[in-house]
Amino acid sequence: MRALLDGNPAYRAVTVMRVDWDTHRDSELVRELRVPRRSTLVMFSRGGEVGRVVAQVDAQSIGALFEAAL
Repeated sequence: MRALLDGNPAYRAVTVMRVDWDTHRDSELVRELRVPRRSTLVMFSRGGEVGRVVAQVDAQSIGALFEAAL
């Protein structure tokens, strides 16, 4: 993901919060956000969810999430 963030300066405006699945899989946050598994990215903008990807590692899918947030 670092290369994606470095590749588009506009993406630097997005705050990234990492939650360790192994530590927090049973947490209220994970339940509330309905995170089904590791490798889940949930994107928010203006207080609401604008998209998510599960088990996707390609730059196109992840880049589309960042575009949705901008």
